[in-house]
Amino acid sequence: MSFRRNLHWLIYPLFILSCARQTSPTGGPKDTIPPILVRSFPAKQQINFKGDKIELLFNEMVAVSNPKEQVIITPDVGKDYEITANKNKVSLTLKNKLKDSTTYSFNFRDAVQDITEKNPAVNLKLALSTGSYIDSLYVQGKVFDPIKNKDLKDITVALYQSDTFNILKHKAVYITKSNEKGDYIIENLKPGTYYIYAIDDKNRNLLIDSKTEIYGYLTDSINLKANAKAVTIPLVKLDARTLKFTNSRPYNTYFNIKTSKNLKSYKLSSPAEVILSSFGDDQANIKVYNTFDAKDSVAVRFQALDSINNTLDTTLYAKFNQREVKPEAFTIKSEGFKVIAHKGIIKGKIQFNKPLLDIRFDSIIYKIDSMKTVTFSRENISWDSLHNKLTLEKTFDKILLEKPKESQISVNQKQPPSKPSKDSNPAPKKIINNQLYIGDASFISIELDSSKRFEEQLRPQTLEESGILFIEIETTQPHYIIELLDKNFNIVSSQRDIRKTSFEDLTPGEYQIRLIIDKNNDGKWSPGNYLTKEEPEPIRFYTNEKRSSVINLKANWEVGPLLIKYP
Repeated sequence: MSFRRNLHWLIYPLFILSCARQTSPTGGPKDTIPPILVRSFPAKQQINFKGDKIELLFNEMVAVSNPKEQVIITPDVGKDYEITANKNKVSLTLKNKLKDSTTYSFNFRDAVQDITEKNPAVNLKLALSTGSYIDSLYVQGKVFDPIKNKDLKDITVALYQSDTFNILKHKAVYITKSNEKGDYIIENLKPGTYYIYAIDDKNRNLLIDSKTEIYGYLTDSINLKANAKAVTIPLVKLDARTLKFTNSRPYNTYFNIKTSKNLKSYKLSSPAEVILSSFGDDQANIKVYNTFDAKDSVAVRFQALDSINNTLDTTLYAKFNQREVKPEAFTIKSEGFKVIAHKGIIKGKIQFNKPLLDIRFDSIIYKIDSMKTVTFSRENISWDSLHNKLTLEKTFDKILLEKPKESQISVNQKQPPSKPSKDSNPAPKKIINNQLYIGDASFISIELDSSKRFEEQLRPQTLEESGILFIEIETTQPHYIIELLDKNFNIVSSQRDIRKTSFEDLTPGEYQIRLIIDKNNDGKWSPGNYLTKEEPEPIRFYTNEKRSSVINLKANWEVGPLLIKYP
């Protein structure tokens, strides 16, 4: 038999195989229409369901994408099911029997997609009951980041009914996930009392890892007799682990203390020694510097407080390396310096990586020009509690900033024309105007190393170059904090307990206004504590009619009054 006569026997199976493959068609307009559910087995709202398999038929061929993450079954059945697609049919097979007299909700979210452009089926849900009726109540609302006023997507929202349930240890069975806008809904619930919480479940175990995951909760129960709407849950980073002392040891030129988590504050004391310290690379490490006269270990009382007000009180024995060790380099960094021309004010902050021992004020100068300078003294600074950040602010005669007119220049100031230099190309003399000058060794650290020279240009900002925001607060709460934020959520300025106020002399740019309801009147936002059933202190942002919190402030503008209401 010749090869040519047998060739068709080779081509025929290849042709059949190519016809059997499901591939995306090429050419033509892009498919933007999602698959449509034609029929389901069992039907929607089916009662007395006793089976273990659900089938969905669509108007076109479909595939399933990441089903174990996308499909949500409530009450939760875990991952004990299989879901497959074949042509236009999706099958979900349960490995375990469903509970009797229970309404189940199947939310497929974006799991089912067409095979051409992967358009997901829209609002693909199925409810059924193993009993004689369908539970129909629901809880819906929004999850968001209160610190940045940001909606949160793909957040797991959960309900539970037992008041002994612990969201840090137990898994809920009524769950859903938020959409792109932070909206969520848990449907097909029976009447009863529920508690609610939400978690950014990164490790997908339905348990809160408070060290790494943000979460939120409401301490009040939801008495579900009718549908519960607008149940809003703020999510925050709140480390609920027990505060523990981890270790302490000499390191480099300092004595390092380490705790199990970041601290809000701490105190070190000794009856025999003055102790200077600072936080290390994070707020779980504390550096104690060697200011001790004794060469042996010194007893130090260590008291610490974390973000949920857990306390630690213990005695340590601080000791330092006796061998010569090169200390870490001493660095300084300026923050937010500005000169307000129409008020004659210079202000800003300087950050140090070590506590300070001394300051040479005669080397810290604001040079307006070669003739006029502003100097500083100890009265012009204030310190943070750890002595490694200072605020520098001084009011001076604003006339110094005015440029003299030609007629005001005295005869003595006018210089005769100079004789030609022998050097035909003399180097031009550098003109220094509006410069913050911090000379060498202006700051001496606790380890006796000195700062390097630092210079920063500070052009005075005139009234016409700045803007003003007027703020009005409407609330029945007695204590609150009004924070002015830049576009990166850094705090520019803040005020407390003032109904009508303003933020003046602002550099043009984008700002936001954040209102913190300071319920415990401690002057800062408190994140709450799940273990003691305390919710985070409420936060509100100013938003305009378009629900945007961004305020675009231009030069010479006065904006407001901007009204913030609570509740």
